[in-house]
Amino acid sequence: MTSNISQPYTRRLSGLERYSLVINEVYRYNIDAIAEGSGNISCEELQAAMAVAAEANPGVRVRLKSFLGFSKWVDSGIAPVIREVEAPEWDCYSERGSEFMQEGFHPLEGGPVCDGFLLQGTPVRIIFRGLHAAMDARGLQHFAKDIFRVLRGEVPIGSHSTLTDLDVTSKFKDRIKDVPPPAVCLPVLPPSSGNFEKLRYVWRRAIVNKNDRNMLPKMAVFLARHARKENQTSQPDQADEVKVGFTIPVDLRGLREDVATTANMTGYMRIYVAPEDTPRAIMQQINQNVRNHVDCALPGILRLLQWVPLSYMIKKMRQGIGQALYQTNKGLPSGGIVSMGMFKPEDFSCPQFKAATCVGIPGSVGKMNVVIMNYTDHIEVVFSTPEAFNMEGQLDRMIDEFGAFMKA
Repeated sequence: MTSNISQPYTRRLSGLERYSLVINEVYRYNIDAIAEGSGNISCEELQAAMAVAAEANPGVRVRLKSFLGFSKWVDSGIAPVIREVEAPEWDCYSERGSEFMQEGFHPLEGGPVCDGFLLQGTPVRIIFRGLHAAMDARGLQHFAKDIFRVLRGEVPIGSHSTLTDLDVTSKFKDRIKDVPPPAVCLPVLPPSSGNFEKLRYVWRRAIVNKNDRNMLPKMAVFLARHARKENQTSQPDQADEVKVGFTIPVDLRGLREDVATTANMTGYMRIYVAPEDTPRAIMQQINQNVRNHVDCALPGILRLLQWVPLSYMIKKMRQGIGQALYQTNKGLPSGGIVSMGMFKPEDFSCPQFKAATCVGIPGSVGKMNVVIMNYTDHIEVVFSTPEAFNMEGQLDRMIDEFGAFMKA
């Protein structure tokens, strides 16, 4: 189903997107991508290119028109705004010094779902951000590539599909089988004790100095081993009995539907890592889940949530956030692992800017999230977790262990 592009772009709000709106009010549910490089590009040049690319991808210009199950995204005709900021103390290896990145989106107040920042210096950094309730990482990547196509004098590919993730996954409902049930999962890192009324996330960037196409299953094995080791100390009665599980997002484009879209076109599966599992075993588990169409098995409650007021859901999530984050339960897995596949710096380059690498910052949600981006000669990895899981340096120590794990 494709919209008539002579009419204003409109897309129904799916149940998953509606739930993501609730998450965004409690956490800060963004997708952040950073291109690092060199050049002499101006904010005015970027803004002009962004406007042309947004005309070709109206899904990045939408605003929320909300009324229960009739809610929809509607093209506002207003291009995302890119702003030039200064952050001289920020090295792009953690959140420290990047206070401007803490600014969230406010869709329930009629705000935009996409924006950007330009930081001049050495290196030059161009940041694109999207609201996860309106787009996913592939959607933001598609839009960013179109911006650089415009800057190179090329025609943007564009996207006008009005399909939702539910439209796609519903086609495969009769093929879904053997969906792993939610299980109580150990956290990768033990939380510090204390009262964490203000929810704040920290992140750390690590670079692997070679490419490895099996980074996702290796990451799952590393995080699972770390979780069991850490919990042997903090929760010895649970370390051997409670599972370690991760959410793996699956891009529905191409796999389930031949469609170009900036929308939230993502399915999800949960995998579990046993103490004896190897990366090969994890990859076999993922492939079997794909064959079983597990990524199309959205919880039935998402359909019901279409008719629950957002204000009520936000209130209930805020009340339960402490238990969800800092205690073992079926609600949240040990973490999430996002593999973005191969990246080419030239896709994010133009005469005014030559990209050296791109970095993805995980969404500020859940107990632990990891984003992996592969290049021909290295891998960018970013880990994100609530501040409570690093008050005593837990995350920083794990990053050191990750480096040793990859060398071994």
